[in-house]
Amino acid sequence: MHDTILLSKISEELKNICATNKINKVKTFTVIVNHRSHVNENNLYDHLRHIHKNLVGEWTKINVEREDIQDQTAILKSIQGEQGEN
Repeated sequence: MHDTILLSKISEELKNICATNKINKVKTFTVIVNHRSHVNENNLYDHLRHIHKNLVGEWTKINVEREDIQDQTAILKSIQGEQGEN
């Protein structure tokens, strides 16, 4: 897969943002990628579920939007979730 590094970057940044904002469970997550990116809702969900199983699960809705941005770049547009004491 061409976007393994991009999946890892998205995963790491999601983890950091959730930790900073004390988000325990991600309910809705929207990310923007390039039109040529192989990242989609299914492979992003599978990757995040494997890496962050307490943060992302069957309760999570992932949206991948495509815009004219640089290759191997992602913009985390929105994250909604449950907050708690981390």
